Amino acid sequence: MRYCKFLLLAGFCILCACSPGQADDGSGGEVSIPSLTRIFPQKGGSNQLFPASIVASPLLVWSRGEPFVLVTMTNGLIMGVHPKTGERIFEIRLPAPEGRQQQVTATPVRFGNKIALAQQILAGESTRIGHRVAIVDLDQRRLDPTFPIVELHAEKTGVGTEVIAFNPPTAFSRAALVHGVGAGDHPGYVYASFGDPLDIQPWHGWVFELDLGAWQSGGEAISGVLLTTPEDHCPVEGQSGASSSICGGGVWAPAGPQIHAMGNSFDLLVPTGNGQLDLARRDYAQTLVRVGPGLEFDPRCDEKLCKAFNPGDPDLACLESCVNLFVPRLQPGDDELRPASGVCDNKTFWECLNKLDYDFGANAPAIVAVPNGPTVYVQPGKEGAVYLIDAERMGTLYDREQVAGLCDAPGDECEKSLAEMITATQPAVTEIDGTPVVIVPTYRRDKTQPAGLVALKIVLENGKPRLEPFWQAPDFSTQESRQYFRSPRSTRVALAPFGAANEVYAWVASLNTILGVRVRDGQIITRQKLLSLVLPGILPLIHDGVLYIQTNRGGRGKEGRGGLEAYAIGAALNTTLD
Repeated sequence: MRYCKFLLLAGFCILCACSPGQADDGSGGEVSIPSLTRIFPQKGGSNQLFPASIVASPLLVWSRGEPFVLVTMTNGLIMGVHPKTGERIFEIRLPAPEGRQQQVTATPVRFGNKIALAQQILAGESTRIGHRVAIVDLDQRRLDPTFPIVELHAEKTGVGTEVIAFNPPTAFSRAALVHGVGAGDHPGYVYASFGDPLDIQPWHGWVFELDLGAWQSGGEAISGVLLTTPEDHCPVEGQSGASSSICGGGVWAPAGPQIHAMGNSFDLLVPTGNGQLDLARRDYAQTLVRVGPGLEFDPRCDEKLCKAFNPGDPDLACLESCVNLFVPRLQPGDDELRPASGVCDNKTFWECLNKLDYDFGANAPAIVAVPNGPTVYVQPGKEGAVYLIDAERMGTLYDREQVAGLCDAPGDECEKSLAEMITATQPAVTEIDGTPVVIVPTYRRDKTQPAGLVALKIVLENGKPRLEPFWQAPDFSTQESRQYFRSPRSTRVALAPFGAANEVYAWVASLNTILGVRVRDGQIITRQKLLSLVLPGILPLIHDGVLYIQTNRGGRGKEGRGGLEAYAIGAALNTTLD
């Protein structure tokens, strides 16, 4: 995972035009389709940019009985924005130790009238020396004094006798915080996750559980810690291990771990990034891990089948036996990963994932209950595939669909080693006529391969679910699919109904353009140019018929300036789609 390259990519502008109007509803009648009208900021207005860059997604919160769009800046300033006017109604600044700077890059999580935020403490411009979690009371519009700021620290026993300590300089907070509900009147748990922005060794994946009840009552807040690769030796320290199978396992997907509610409790799905996979050594990089409250992990894999585990080419029977662990793999008949550069020639699938920095944990899973079928997890892989995983026994892989082709154009930019096709995203889930549909953004750095939104249906075949291609937007057979989505600067997909028929539309931004796509048929019905560029992995917010999207100018440091743009999803105009 090379987080900084995503954030600092300059990008380029795409000129586009809106195409709102009417469409045939299939019966000869016309149905309204949405257009976008900017509410704020007005171009060139004095209130257009915030004082710092913004990496976290916007949140809808309530303060003193009114809704606000919450903007969280990297400098620790939190702003409550009026959803109709864009006026900045209140602000809260997180404190930093004297002489230190701070950085907030993970999306906060709201629970009740409070939010939890992860705060990184810096010495100088970029050296992280500490990580903290703070609670803000939205009604009081200040830090909640009943939750003193928690300094995150942990030590875990490694595979030998050594102890691995949580190391702030090589830990980075990018994954959204998540909240798990508690039983009865217990306020629940907050989870904060860490990877590393440059894969500088020694780095690992860490997840902290904070017990809100114990925290508020003055007890120990940290109630559980997950370490994904308990290795005490990560050669060579101070250098990147992005393409090596050593340590690693960072938890960094912007959507964060996912909560799967289970009656009065829940499971936590944790996608992990590149690094070492070795079940015998309790190394779980490049996997999807499932844990419960407390974060004690047991993969529940068959010990006999997994006894002679081969990290470079894991045994299929072993992988299929696991209950709480999924390891990505090819299905029979799938093509091996063989990019045009030849970098993966004579390498196994799993070795190629690490060689090309194809983090399985670059994306977060979606949870789908299939009608008359099982519950499944849908997880995109950086190599351009979408996996359909059984939720009851995670070792069961129902299907794998390669939705974006590998780099195979010699001489084009796709020969660069960092040439992933799906990153920093999460499938959006909806349904058409009772059939589940998942939508995944793809992108390409080259100029020859198509990219865009890919929709897949989840259908049952002989009682088992499989992925069925539905549509692409733009259609991959068109030249337009080679013009959009040329950069990892793409958002996640936000879904919302529109019109009297509650037709569902998907909204996504790539670089400086918002696309509105009708889910029923994949038709792009709106193209709207933004004032600035988006960053990877943010989730647009839709509330009360308005789409809010965070943009940035410059980088994510002091030179960066963030903005919040709002667009009314308005009535259709009297024009006709092509």
